[in-house]
Amino acid sequence: MAKSCGEHSKFSLRLVVDEEKKKVVLAEACSDFVDVLFSLLTLPMGTIVRLLEKHRKSEIGCLSNLYKSVVEMGIDDFETEACKQMLLYPRSLRDVQCKRLKLNLHPTDGVKMFACHTWRSCNMCSNFSTSRCPCGKLMEKAIPVRVGAEDVDKIQNGVFVRGRSSFIITDDLKVAVRSIDLVLTELKSVGCGDFSKVGERLVDIGFEEVMTLLQCIFSSNAPLTDTFLNKRSPRGLSTKTCETTSTYKERKTEEVITVSAIVRKHETKILHLECGEDFVDLLFTFLALPLESVLEISGNSSTFGCIGNLFKSFKELSATQVSTFKAVIPHYYKCQKQLLNIITEQRPSWKRLVDGEPVVLIDPKSDGNDQPTQARGFAKRDTKFAVSDDLVITPMNSISTFCFLKKLQAQASDLEVKEISITKTEATSLLEASLLTSSALNAALWNLIAKKLKDET
Repeated sequence: MAKSCGEHSKFSLRLVVDEEKKKVVLAEACSDFVDVLFSLLTLPMGTIVRLLEKHRKSEIGCLSNLYKSVVEMGIDDFETEACKQMLLYPRSLRDVQCKRLKLNLHPTDGVKMFACHTWRSCNMCSNFSTSRCPCGKLMEKAIPVRVGAEDVDKIQNGVFVRGRSSFIITDDLKVAVRSIDLVLTELKSVGCGDFSKVGERLVDIGFEEVMTLLQCIFSSNAPLTDTFLNKRSPRGLSTKTCETTSTYKERKTEEVITVSAIVRKHETKILHLECGEDFVDLLFTFLALPLESVLEISGNSSTFGCIGNLFKSFKELSATQVSTFKAVIPHYYKCQKQLLNIITEQRPSWKRLVDGEPVVLIDPKSDGNDQPTQARGFAKRDTKFAVSDDLVITPMNSISTFCFLKKLQAQASDLEVKEISITKTEATSLLEASLLTSSALNAALWNLIAKKLKDET
């Protein structure tokens, strides 16, 4: 991974503070800081989980358990070693843009390709150094790649916002171009019409403050106040009650993933799911999605509070030419069954090297033995997994059936197994619930189980 760049960069932020309530009303910020703020939305969820665990010992909903499951699973539980690497260190198509940030929380090495040491005869390359060439050798040799002009964002004087304007940021992370009218409107809306009760503070913000702000956007309704006035990180990220929008009905034409739910009948509660690799691949994809894509797929940014406000501002103010505001991820994250509204970039069949020689770009999930149009998953094929309510994934080959049932801490007479179908609707609810609650399965799938039990009584 790239060395941390910009970690010592600092910004000056002017805070307008309600001195009686000890609360930030708004902040005045330069475009460079707004670019950094917006860049938080471009981070893959797996990267956010890793950063918060490393720097703040904090968790996000069920996504932290999902990430830990990848850490703890063995290489044999994945199709290839590269599958595990790409989930632990997910990449974003916006990495090229973020290299120009004055402060980048997650600097990367940019576009790199790897090949085996006899690559000139094999003519194969991969995006990951843990891939294996069809010849059997590890593809650990970095090879030079010419980055085309189309890969570089050419916006002048900014990364996500254009020009040198000054911006207003409210305590709940609404961002707008600064104007006197806007400042007056905001002061009046929060009851600060008396200027004698309002003060100004100039604060410096660097890596640590941005990390605290990243943590606060998941746990606070007032991230600026908690970051700069309280000057302490929340002890833990809050979890919320997330009601699913899924309904139980026949979907004959829609692609589905079938799973078995182990249900505690007297509570109508899902304890675990028993599933195959397709459902696990769906969950693993959550880690590869940037935060902006999670909100885009959800379709209801108001559910996400301050994160939703920031996302709306991002869409309104972003000047980047490559911004389509669609859930787009690198081609190598494409799976066989992709239920979510995700677009994967077109997989190039080759990359032109500096010396002009073309090489075939393999899918790191298959070590080059697949067809170019074939999509493969992360988890080992024909494997059974158990998924808990809080999205801990356990390969079923690592635990006996009796130990698994005993772990559920329930009487056999109170347990029932129900087969349910996961469609796009349930997959979307699961994605949203994984961010907002510590009980993702029941939040997203409870209606399906309740309907089935009711129909059988």
